[in-house]
Amino acid sequence: MTLKSDIALPDLTEINEETPEIENIELRNTNHTAWPLLLDPNQHSTPCITMVPQEWRLELEGIGWFRATNGQILEWERWNDSVSDRDIRTFLVTSGLGALAIQRGELVVHGTALERDGRAIALLGHPTTGKSTLAWCLLQQGWRLISSEVTVIKADRTIPLGPQHIKLWHDATQKLGIEAVNLPLVRRGLKRYRITPASQSLATAPTPLSAIYILNRSTNGDADNNDTLSGKIKVSEALNQQSGLLALRNQAFHARFYRGMNTEARLFMQATGCVRSTPVHRLHLPDDIQAMSEGLKQMDLLNPASPSKPEPSEQESFND
Repeated sequence: MTLKSDIALPDLTEINEETPEIENIELRNTNHTAWPLLLDPNQHSTPCITMVPQEWRLELEGIGWFRATNGQILEWERWNDSVSDRDIRTFLVTSGLGALAIQRGELVVHGTALERDGRAIALLGHPTTGKSTLAWCLLQQGWRLISSEVTVIKADRTIPLGPQHIKLWHDATQKLGIEAVNLPLVRRGLKRYRITPASQSLATAPTPLSAIYILNRSTNGDADNNDTLSGKIKVSEALNQQSGLLALRNQAFHARFYRGMNTEARLFMQATGCVRSTPVHRLHLPDDIQAMSEGLKQMDLLNPASPSKPEPSEQESFND
């Protein structure tokens, strides 16, 4: 899949020529008042998100309007002239492209994928679990970034190239020793920075998936994670298929989108196929970033070693 866009998308890999056998997706600026009225929005719609099968719309006050249809077209309009291209891109390459991929029948997860030696891992987890921080640490150790935030897992268990940037909060840049003064903000009002790795740290082709990690971040209140509190990283045994399935479904990219566009059954089938062929582990990380970085040097995430105690039964609910 390639994109034709009337707005620059520096987060995505640029190609110099069209490949006839690859389907093109169009991103274009249009007038939202000309969009047809949706007469019967799905019950999973919200005041700012409207959905029916094969159509998704997002209205963000002060930012703009976005519309994805039939997995083919992503339209947008800025709220007013004060809205920057950066703010528009933030939602185009995350929520917008994620909605398009869901319409196209893809398994889309909220996570980051990296490659080493021609094999990929996917790092999944809820906000603040350390996906971006962990990814940055791995990049410093020779891994290459495939996709961040919006990661697609194809039916053949390969991960195609996606947004190739890392987003770090201000405190993380300080702890990692990154000078943030000249870094671009993700969007106005947030002390979160967008970092594009050097070209040698970017993957250049789809990569077969070897393992999936569900991240857990230890804090001082986690009495059961003494190892991670002391600076160690723990990898669980591979989850059984039922627990792995529930864990993967719980990391779906905006599960509300699947429900609102009536593709939840497809998500279940895709996730089931994925966990049958790809091991899913829990990765327990220390809260201390320097300890995390040092601990990674002793691990091979492509071949997780000596597992810890078996995981309890999965009780997570399907996220919203």
